[in-house]
Amino acid sequence: MVDDITSGIDELGVLLCGHAKGAYWYGSQLEIEQSRRLIESNSATSLQVTSSALAGVIWAIENPNKGIVEPDEIDFKRILEIADPYCIPVVGAYTEWTPLQDRETLFDEDLDTEDPWQFKNIRVA
Repeated sequence: MVDDITSGIDELGVLLCGHAKGAYWYGSQLEIEQSRRLIESNSATSLQVTSSALAGVIWAIENPNKGIVEPDEIDFKRILEIADPYCIPVVGAYTEWTPLQDRETLFDEDLDTEDPWQFKNIRVA
């Protein structure tokens, strides 16, 4: 795996959908070259994933009395403070994409055209 990927960017993030502004993507766009400068013999993906896991472990060590918690009970600013140096650049961007874009080009589908963010429009059966 060390030499399989020679160049490029890995984008790892979350797409928040269905709000008033449509959709928002937030995540890391780490270049393979940058990831190897940070920690040799790594891929951008492995660095993005393990830095987040490491941040969770550090948070747990720093908060031993919290016990088992839900993700939204963790201090996200602290998590990003730990993980960001291994994931930069971290970007956010709005998009006009909806699950209805480019649909029904090959065959008819049962879609909810009134509300593009309904689960039936995302699920492909």
